[in-house]
Amino acid sequence: METQWPLVIFTLFVCLTCGLLASMSILAIKGQGRDLQMPALITSFASLMIGGIGAFLHLEHWERIFNGFGHITSGITQELIGCVALGIVIVAWFVMLRGDKALPKWLAIVTLVVAVGMVCATAHSYLMPARPAWGLALIAFYLGNACLLGPVALWCLAVLKKDEAVEKTAINLSFFGAIAQLVGDVIYVAACATATIASYGHYLDPTQMTTAPVHVDSLLAVMTTGDAAMMFWLALACAVLALVCALVAKKKVGASKTLMIVAAIVAVATSLLFRVLIYQLGYSVFLLY
Repeated sequence: METQWPLVIFTLFVCLTCGLLASMSILAIKGQGRDLQMPALITSFASLMIGGIGAFLHLEHWERIFNGFGHITSGITQELIGCVALGIVIVAWFVMLRGDKALPKWLAIVTLVVAVGMVCATAHSYLMPARPAWGLALIAFYLGNACLLGPVALWCLAVLKKDEAVEKTAINLSFFGAIAQLVGDVIYVAACATATIASYGHYLDPTQMTTAPVHVDSLLAVMTTGDAAMMFWLALACAVLALVCALVAKKKVGASKTLMIVAAIVAVATSLLFRVLIYQLGYSVFLLY
C-alpha cells in the first residue's frame, strides 16, 4: 500500500501531543515541573495543530471531512471528538496556569484519561479487517509510541530549561517509554505472525479468478526477511537505542544533552519507520487487475 504521509504526520504528532500532556500530568500529580508546564503546553498545542494540518492534507479537499461526520463510528468523527477534547483540556490548563496555584490533580488525571483515549481512538480509526497488518495490535503500537515520544519531548524541554529535577523524571519516563514502545512493537509483530496474505497475481477479468493463489506470504516473513526487513530491523534498533540512551542518562542528570539529542532523533526515526512499515505490509493485500 502506498504510504500516506499526511496520515503518518497526523498520527506521529497526535502521539507526541498525547504523550507530552500525559507526561506533564504525571509531573503535576507528583507536584513537579511547575516552570515547564507552560512551555510544554505550548509545545503540545503546536504539535496538535501540525497533526491536524496533516489530516486535512490527506483529504485533499477539506470539505470532504463533513462526509465523515454523519456517523459516530466514522474514524474521522472519533478523531475530531478526541481533538476537541484535547483542545478543551489544553484551554483548561492555560486557564489554571494563569495564577500561582498548582495545577489541580483532578485536571491532571482527566488529561491522562483524554490522552490515552485519543491515542486509542486514533489507532482504532485505522483498523481494517481486510488488511491483516491493520489489526487491534495497532493500538498497542500507538500507545507505546506515545509513551516514548512524550517523555523524550519533556526531556528536551527539561534540558533547555536546565531543570534537573524534571530532567531526572523525564529520563525515567523515557526509559519506561522506550520499553513500552518495544512491547508495542512485539505485540504488533506477534499479531502479524498469525496472518498470511494470498497473492493472486494479475487478472484481466476479476470475475474469472478460478485458479489457486500464486503464492501465500507470511506477514512475519515479509517483515523480518522480506522487502520490509531493513525498515523493520532499523525501527527496532532505534527503539533499543532510545532505551540505552535513557538508561545511560540516568547517571548523567544535568549533563545529558548529547544523549537527549540522540534519543530524540531515534525516537522520531523509529516512529516514522514503523509507520511506513505498516503501510508496506498492507500493500500485497490488494489484487491487481
